[in-house]
Parts: sequence; C-alpha cells; structure tokens
Amino acid sequence: MISKRLRFLVVENKVGMAKKIVDILAQRNMNIIKMEINPPYISVQLQGNNKSWDGFESWIKEEINEILSIVELDMLDFERQAKELQTIIDSMTDGVIAVGSKGEILYYNSKAIELFSIKKEDIHKHINCIIPSNIYDPEVNIHDETGIEFSQSIRNKEVNVILDIRLVKGEREKKIGALLISREMDEVRKLVHSISRPSMNNFDDIIGISKAIQDTKILAEAVSKTESNILILGESGTGKELFARAIHLSSNRNKGPFVAVNCSAVPENLIESEFFGYEKGAFTGANNSGKQGLFELAKGGSIFLDEIGELPIHLQAKILRVIQEKKIRRIGGQKEISVDARIISATHRDLRHMVREGTFREDLYYRLNVIPVQIAPLRERKEDIEILSKKFIRDLGKSMNKNNIKITDEALKYLSNYSWPGNVRELQNVIERAVIFAEDKIDVEHLMIQTKSQELYGNNKVFRDQEDIQFPIELPRIIETLEYQYITEAMKEFNSSREMAKALGISHTTVINKLKNYGLRL
Repeated sequence: MISKRLRFLVVENKVGMAKKIVDILAQRNMNIIKMEINPPYISVQLQGNNKSWDGFESWIKEEINEILSIVELDMLDFERQAKELQTIIDSMTDGVIAVGSKGEILYYNSKAIELFSIKKEDIHKHINCIIPSNIYDPEVNIHDETGIEFSQSIRNKEVNVILDIRLVKGEREKKIGALLISREMDEVRKLVHSISRPSMNNFDDIIGISKAIQDTKILAEAVSKTESNILILGESGTGKELFARAIHLSSNRNKGPFVAVNCSAVPENLIESEFFGYEKGAFTGANNSGKQGLFELAKGGSIFLDEIGELPIHLQAKILRVIQEKKIRRIGGQKEISVDARIISATHRDLRHMVREGTFREDLYYRLNVIPVQIAPLRERKEDIEILSKKFIRDLGKSMNKNNIKITDEALKYLSNYSWPGNVRELQNVIERAVIFAEDKIDVEHLMIQTKSQELYGNNKVFRDQEDIQFPIELPRIIETLEYQYITEAMKEFNSSREMAKALGISHTTVINKLKNYGLRL
C-alpha cells in the first residue's frame, strides 16, 4: 500500500465538498487515514495500491470539477503543528506531562521521561502509576496549584521534586485535563543561585589597608579552600557577612547556593520550620505542599548562620546533629534527608562565656569553631577610615548623581577621632547622610555622629536646655535622633534584640524593624 498526503484547493463556500471527496475516494478503494479541513483547502492522508494511484490526479479532477489544484505534502498542518509543539516541550528544562479529565496520561516530554522513567506503555494509564497517589487527583485538584514538593526515586536515588499543576479548560470553563510541570529542586537551587550571584563579593571587595584587615583576609581566603566549618567573630557592623560571602565565592562550593539567615531575626516559634522545613499538614497553617528548610536549600553550597549565639538551646542540639550526621528530618516527616552544606557561622557574642553560663552548648561550640576568623573593630584599624569613607562617597555619589563630591581634611579628622561603636556599617550610614546633605563638599557640619550625651550636627547641639529652645524646630528629626541614640546605647549594653526589646519596653519585632530602618545590626 502506498500512502500520500495531498492538499486540494477547492472552490470556496461550496457546500458538501468534504463529503463528496470522501465518497469519490471510497469508489476508488482508497483509505482516508487523516483529514483536515481549512477552507479553501481540504487536506488528506490517503492509502491505496498501485492501481488506485494510477492517473489519480486527472481522474479526481474529472470526477470533482470543483477541485482547482492538488499539491503533495510532507505532512498535514496539524501534524506539523504537533511536531513543533513536541519540539518545544522537549526543549524545556522542566518535565511536562499532559493528563486527561480522569488523570490518564496523554503525552509527555523527554525531561519527564528522565524524571519519572515513563515508558510507552504508560500512555493512557493513570498518572498515579508514576507519581505518588496523594499528589494529583482530578477530583481534588480543581484549581491551579504551584510549589507542590515530593520525593521521587530517580536513577536509584531519592530526589526532591517540585510540581506545578496547570488546569486545561474547554468550553464554559469545564476542566478537561491538566499539565503537570515538574523540576528537580537542585535545578531550582541552581537557578536561584545564578540570579543572586551578582550580589556576591570576593576578597578584593573587602576594603582596608590596615595590617589587621589584611591578615584576616589572608586567613579567610586560605581556609575558604577547605571543607571545615568556619566561625567568624566580630562586633556588629564589622562585615561578617561580607567575609562569609567572600569565603563561599572563593571555595570549591562557589557554584552552589549561598543561603544566609540571621538567627536573631527569625521568630523563635518559626526557627525550626525555617531551618529544617516541614511536611504537608505538619501543623495548623502549614503550606499544603510542605516546605524545604534552609539546610536543604543550601545543598551543594554554604549556609551562613549569622548571630549563631541567638539560637535557643533546644535548637542547638539539632544543629549539632546536622553537623555530625549531615542529615535532617522535616517537621512531621518520617524519613531523614541528606544535606550537604558547609556551615559558616558568625557572632558578636562571647560564645566561651555563654558556654560557661550554660546558654550555649559546648559540643556545638567546638564543632562550629574549627577555624575562627576574627575581624577587628574599626576603632582598632583607624587607617582604614579614610579609604572606606572615600569609597562610600564615590559609590553613593554615583547613585545620587553627585559624582564630583569630595570630603575635607577636617571632616576626615573628625571621623578618625570617633570610636565607631557601629563599626563600618555606622561609618557607611554617616557618609550616606553627609552625601545627602552636602552639595559638592562634605565638611564637619554635614556629619551626624552619636555620642552618649548628644547628637552633633556640625558644631551645633540638637538637644538644648529648655530655656535655649528656639522655634521653629524639626521635631520629627529630634525624636528620631533621640530614638536612634537610645537604640545604639542599648546595642552596647545588651547582647540580643530580645534583651533590647525588654529593656526598651517595645516588642522584639519593633526592635528588629527599627534596627533595619536605621541600618543597624547587632
């Protein structure tokens, strides 16, 4: 039997042409395999023997004089469109499976074959033959859903998969099927890492000419090549996260994600779920599809635990277990999940003292403190103040369209004589305010620096004795200044945002927000 695809150009608006062609072809003992009508064209795939095809074109034109021309095709239009669609979905990096209204598998792409080991005989079987039965049920999943997580055995290895469900609807919005779009979580991590990578910095981005900062950079860069846990020590604002990011970027894990979490900023009742994740329905209010924890998200890369000294004692034991066994268990989960993330931690607190007090586990301390990296405070490396100030002025000047702004020698001397309890972060904030207020030259009068008893704006006191008050005054700025002063004093006195909140008579969340607003960090 010989098969051909033909396109007939017929007289437009001629009623019954398709039926007429079918009837005539039947008289010729020809089978119609496929047929497509797209006026003024009628396309068919025909099958017949040698005799059927002998003189076919002249015969059919005599029989049906409404046929104006005949062209032989490689494929029909809908076949070509199906091929193009299959090529598109096969080029996708996500697995795509189309299911019908009852959950039967209709088609899939090559990535789905890789993810779920789909075989030809799986066509028209229920989707639950290749994914867990609790993931998709056509009677239950009646809305689009995203971010459904589950484990799948791929190439004899347990892999976390994330799935999106997109409903396919027909007339009157009736559900006729769905597209299941899936990807490995490792691929999602790589994508997130590639997007966030521009925010990373290397050791060249850490500015300073002092011996203290140069020695610290040399040590940190050397230990970055190891797999050992690193504990970064330093006062608030010295740049601990800057060093952590540079260590990660210089390490053999630099193609993996860098996940940073401030332990003091996570509400205590959410810390465990944030760190270790949870399974579907683990607790009231839990995401319906469960959630990966930070240790899982950091797989193949580094996790930076800033302010590690703020961790509650019960969670310290679980962190210790992660370090020892490199496994976690989600809240509500029954199985252990392997994690491969290097831990870089940091604190401004004296962990040795906390160990003696019993508020920090000794065994965790020694696990974290394999390689300590100490960052000197800015008051101990005052030769860096000028170079840092000028860098901040250049960067901020560009963003504020003040490219030619300079700083006077008097202002630099004023900065050098200050003790900088907030370290480099405080210096950056002072410079930012000065750039805002100055025109083309930053002088002493543009600097706003806190002391224990007053805030100086140039050489004039903002706070005056009552009899000295002169109106008009900028009351909002004075209130803000006073608030800033008490918050910075509380930072020196107390070791955590929770202690600060209690002392200041405000909530822990309010303290976190005010620290953020003023650009301060413990």
